[in-house]
Amino acid sequence: MGISQRIDLRQQQKLSMTPRLQQAIYVLQLSGAELEAYLEAETEKNPLLDLPLSNPRNDGATAQDFLVSYISMLEGLQQQIGMMTISPTLERLAKAMAGELDEDGYLRTPLFELADRLGAKTQDIETALKVLQSCEPAGIAGRNLEECLGLQLKAINRFDPIMEIVLQNLDLVASGNDESLTILTGETACSILEIKAEIKALNPRPGAGIGPDPVVDIMPEIEVKPGEMGIWHVELIQEALPKILINHKYYTEISAGGPEARQFAQQHLEAAHWLVKAMNQRATTILKVASAIVAHQYAWFEKGNIAMRPLTLAMIAEKVGCHESTVSRVTAGKYLLCRAGTYELKHFFTAQILALDRKTEFSALGIRTRIKYLIAQESHNNVFSDDRLVNILRESGVDIARRTVAKYREVMGIPSSVVRRKISPPAMVDNRHKRP
Repeated sequence: MGISQRIDLRQQQKLSMTPRLQQAIYVLQLSGAELEAYLEAETEKNPLLDLPLSNPRNDGATAQDFLVSYISMLEGLQQQIGMMTISPTLERLAKAMAGELDEDGYLRTPLFELADRLGAKTQDIETALKVLQSCEPAGIAGRNLEECLGLQLKAINRFDPIMEIVLQNLDLVASGNDESLTILTGETACSILEIKAEIKALNPRPGAGIGPDPVVDIMPEIEVKPGEMGIWHVELIQEALPKILINHKYYTEISAGGPEARQFAQQHLEAAHWLVKAMNQRATTILKVASAIVAHQYAWFEKGNIAMRPLTLAMIAEKVGCHESTVSRVTAGKYLLCRAGTYELKHFFTAQILALDRKTEFSALGIRTRIKYLIAQESHNNVFSDDRLVNILRESGVDIARRTVAKYREVMGIPSSVVRRKISPPAMVDNRHKRP
């Protein structure tokens, strides 16, 4: 059989990420503090950009709302663990395991080795690991990169079977083998690009440099105020939005220097206009997403966690007419201020639990709050077993399995009924938070 040459014409669709589109996506995912740093860097590169002095940040929130104390990562983790409603034994194990993390925040020591060293059962070590992994920042105490990134995705409700497959094949992500990823996942090339962008936006080193961290300025960009007829008003906090100005006078001066100077000035003017456009688009998108979230979770602003409704990124994406990955970027690192305090937008996303009638639905956070409230009300002589909690919840219409109750209890760091009978209620449950 002979070898011949031929020319074929093939038509393919490819998503081209222009530099301007990349800039718009990058700006969208930045927090307020990160955006200010980015704008400062841009003004150094572009002589036509001016960054005015930020206005004093005073919108009624306390310093405690805005500042994360200047403490080491290890001390911060142990402080978070100390505030949880868990048994003294579980607290001791979780704090000890926090000290085992490496400089990037990973737990490299095998669990069986920790069990031997700490004189604990492997099951208790596994529970303590869940407690440690529930701490901030998301992704802390992952035992490998896959688990670390998975924890971060779970924290923003973006961990699904497709994401799990991609995380199991991070070598393909690193090598840029998108074709293999599309085959493995069944997703389109465009979807794979979006998924990769989400993964690359995560932090592979959540504990980078365990030691003193700089003070982090958490500035809410959205304010939610109560209005008439039960309506909540959602507004941008103008003082929190970094400002960028274009110096048109300087543009005119540079342009007068001849053709090359005029071309230089024109290129930088276009770049400045694109940046301003990206800033405006960021503010508009944040407001649209926040408004959709508040409209869905209006009851939470009145009654707290017990009134939280199920909400996913897909639901908000459909309401505002954008991709789920856009909602994911908007809700990460963006905060709203309301009369209950300061909350990250991703706080308002929670899974769904159906009612017994298969029509009504409850949020996972709301159910966890109910379980915590019920346990806080129990007496030393009448401790609720998981089966009893299931029956109480079913009486109010919640279709929930015993293993789900046990999982939620463990996530909140609440020991089993057997353990709770052996310890006094004040040491087990923080009664300051009895009411949701």
